[in-house]
Amino acid sequence: MIQNFKIDQAATFDSIRLLSVAPKTAFGDQYRQETTKDGVPKWEAQLVAGFRQFGRTQNEIIKVGIAAEHDPGEGIAPASPVELVDFEIGVMEKTKRDPNTGEERVIGVQVWYRCGQIRSTAEPGAARKQRPVSIGTTSPATAEAVS
Repeated sequence: MIQNFKIDQAATFDSIRLLSVAPKTAFGDQYRQETTKDGVPKWEAQLVAGFRQFGRTQNEIIKVGIAAEHDPGEGIAPASPVELVDFEIGVMEKTKRDPNTGEERVIGVQVWYRCGQIRSTAEPGAARKQRPVSIGTTSPATAEAVS
């Protein structure tokens, strides 16, 4: 049994920020990008999703599948806030067959996320404010970018 549910991003998450987008590789072949039945390349976005739980903001990294001809994260700076267009969650039972009886039983569920598009919600010019990553020192350029 497979169930797909549309997600109201604004009602579910405080924020979603893009970390990275990479081609989804085909099972058993790390050098080939997986495609849909229609030949459209599949991508996997990693995002940080912030949500309220027990009165506090919790953050979790989620992986979201996207089918697109070109990199759906192109032009979006890392850590930018984003909207996931046509965002949904899928839930599918995981089953195991008993070798003696042939009977299948549910042993858990598999959950996945997917969307149709990633859209930046950053303020115009926010991508230019990317700052260098440094540990232990602050350069004048980094201090200016942080303020």
